[in-house]
Amino acid sequence: MIVHEGHSSIVTSVAFPPDGKSVASGSRDMTVRMWDAQSPSPIGMPMSGPLGWVESISYSPLGNTIASGSQDSSIRLWDVDTGRQIGQPLENDQPFLSIAFSPDAKLIASGCGHHMGGSDNSAYSVQLWDVQKRIAVANPLKGHSSAVVSVQFSPDGNRVASSSGDKTIRVWDVERGATVVGPLDKHTDWVRSTAFSSDGSQMVSGSCDRTLRLWDTRSGRTIGNPYDGHADWIHSVAFSPHGTYVVSGAKDKTIRLWDIRTGRQVELFKEHTNWVYSVAFSPCGQYVASGSADCKVIIRNITRQYPDASNSLGPQIINSQMSTQQIFDCLVGAGCADLSSQMDTKQETAMIASGGGFGDIWKGKLHDGGKVAIKAWRTSTLGQCDYKTLK
Repeated sequence: MIVHEGHSSIVTSVAFPPDGKSVASGSRDMTVRMWDAQSPSPIGMPMSGPLGWVESISYSPLGNTIASGSQDSSIRLWDVDTGRQIGQPLENDQPFLSIAFSPDAKLIASGCGHHMGGSDNSAYSVQLWDVQKRIAVANPLKGHSSAVVSVQFSPDGNRVASSSGDKTIRVWDVERGATVVGPLDKHTDWVRSTAFSSDGSQMVSGSCDRTLRLWDTRSGRTIGNPYDGHADWIHSVAFSPHGTYVVSGAKDKTIRLWDIRTGRQVELFKEHTNWVYSVAFSPCGQYVASGSADCKVIIRNITRQYPDASNSLGPQIINSQMSTQQIFDCLVGAGCADLSSQMDTKQETAMIASGGGFGDIWKGKLHDGGKVAIKAWRTSTLGQCDYKTLK
């Protein structure tokens, strides 16, 4: 277990970058900090600039930028390498309670409102922002009747999930700007946090009614019974990268690990001495980071007891009987970088650079203009003539 101390107020949000080598945290001391994920050491100086509490942070999928949403009604972008603010902030007339980057890093979704009310319903909205142009995209997504405290993009970037003090969850279509699933109203109190599974088929929610619920994101139906165990408000939930486990953090000062295959709690962590505000899985699934009102960021290894929580599944043979998703999971679990969300698929930029009997090498471009080599190979099994080509 690694304990990071340095914030002087509540740690409201924690996030891992794509490489999992560090952890970022946002705090009501009005700073964003970075910490080493393997040792109790800060990285660089605190990033300061907001004039209000930092309520939410999000790492760009490219790993080079951190966004912070604040009570001063601003979203600020920070350069990971220099620790400096990038350009002017995105501004609104309401506090930003939750923010999230899209998988292609081109958009930021935000949830607005006041924790304690005091606004008309039109202020309780989800807004999409163009990161490059620093402007709002289209009109706010309206429907909630209380503060929007959680937003997250689906893995394919086509939908946004939001949850609110109105006790509901909504799933929005990004292109149409309309609710496509919900409002989901099974919780009996504020829904503080939502998270998609890695394939986007499921979603978990955590509520002030002290329960977690698992949802089918297409039908909007609940899966199984509510997860009971916390003794107070649940502030934050997260899915493991491999989709087997869910982690939750709550006002009862605990973090709990749940196996979604059984719906049961499998581990209880009591390291914090005050409310737990935020939890996050590392990209490899091996670690869980948490931020608390005790001003600490704690990183713990959970795979010693539960190895299935990690994508590191050991050597596996890839064959043509496996689905593309299964093959992809094996590659990511073996340490291959997932750049799929960063590929610029809207331009005809990919071309074959080399070819051979086992596959081809392509070259293409990322959204940020960077060049990338793409290995494509054919897999087959003994006694079969069919094959798959995987890039």
